[in-house]
Amino acid sequence: MLNKSLLIAAVALFPALSAFAQKPAPLVIISLDGMRPDYVTHADEHGLKVPTLRTFLTQGTWAEGVEGVIPTVTYPSHTTIVTGVWPVEHGIYSNVRFDPLGEHPGVWYWEFSAIEVETLYQAASKAGLRTGAVSWPVTVGAPIDYNIAEHAQSEETATPAISPYNPPDILERLHIHPAKDADTDETKTAEAVAILRQDKPDLMLVHLANLDHQEHQHSPFSPEANAALEKLDVQVHQIEQAALAVDPATRIAIVSDHGFYRIDHIIHLNALFTKAGLITLGHRKAGEDDAPVLSWKAEAWTAGGSCAILLHDTDDAATLAKVKAVLDKAKANPKLGIAQILSHDEIAARGGFPNAAFLVEFKEGFGSGGNTSGAVVEDSPHTGTHGYLPSTPAMRSAFMLKGRGIAAGRDLKVIDMRQIAPSFAEMLGVTLPAAKQPPVHYQP
Repeated sequence: MLNKSLLIAAVALFPALSAFAQKPAPLVIISLDGMRPDYVTHADEHGLKVPTLRTFLTQGTWAEGVEGVIPTVTYPSHTTIVTGVWPVEHGIYSNVRFDPLGEHPGVWYWEFSAIEVETLYQAASKAGLRTGAVSWPVTVGAPIDYNIAEHAQSEETATPAISPYNPPDILERLHIHPAKDADTDETKTAEAVAILRQDKPDLMLVHLANLDHQEHQHSPFSPEANAALEKLDVQVHQIEQAALAVDPATRIAIVSDHGFYRIDHIIHLNALFTKAGLITLGHRKAGEDDAPVLSWKAEAWTAGGSCAILLHDTDDAATLAKVKAVLDKAKANPKLGIAQILSHDEIAARGGFPNAAFLVEFKEGFGSGGNTSGAVVEDSPHTGTHGYLPSTPAMRSAFMLKGRGIAAGRDLKVIDMRQIAPSFAEMLGVTLPAAKQPPVHYQP
């Protein structure tokens, strides 16, 4: 006869065993910052050798393009990828915070606390899944089990007050001690591989950024950018192999945050606003690039290929009219390269910059700068930027997915970036209440 205490223990253990049996396959999401999909879908045309990335086209499900968010820059886009909503809902409006008086230069939206809706990694944790991340934007202080957060996107940014590491000794525990001159993506790849092998997360987020840096400095599809992508292809292979060695059922996703344009000119609209009396400057000190802003009625919040125009007093009708007149005159000048000017209501309808009076989008070849004095037009030949409206085809980002239970050779055409998080949530068996877009069709 079965011992009663053993029977009770077995009954109590059954839900845990059942939950374990139904645990979803691990998911590794690798973001290749700034990768236009045609780097892979038209690799031959650009002379690119990316064998690992090309396997996603034959072995997996992929999109010809992903229409992103306003603005098409890194931090709002990555937050949409893990929440499924527009910036107006998740609260990350650009990379850098609006700082009209220059009181906090170089401060980005690093901290997780700025996100206003539930994220994919929070939903995964609630479901009892282990989470990991390496250099994923807006994750300083995030509730991620194994986290090396992005905390200084480039050497030009300041650093946050909160530690980017969880647990605090994670680098020592992983035995990662990069040299000062080490390639940052090489270090990130080593960190990701070590977390996958040691901690075996069910959800892993990795952000690799060197392609974006090369495109900014040398333009998209330049020899430098192409070489960076070919190196990334090797790093993707390393991460993929580490994940599959832990669990052959792992699904691997490749995403990117935005596309890219080549630019040759930078336009400083704030210099125009200063000349129009909308910005008042102090005296420039020795060694400073620009004079300090003493007061402002309107100022541009730059975002690469576009900029939001904010008013100090949103109810100031006279200033609104004056700003509109300045912008209309600027748009009529072909040297300033303005493609279109969106009103507040048009911006709101597309989910970006909720407090902006206008959004200025530039033409291909022109980007926005933040100088408040000096020349309005600055030459910047053979460089690159993004941040244009997401409806611009060159701003489309990438989505590729392969692994057990993923359809092979399926072209999704063009998808909405807000569909990515619900798709990942479905794979992990979790829900994101704020996300309303349907998942993509990835099942066989």
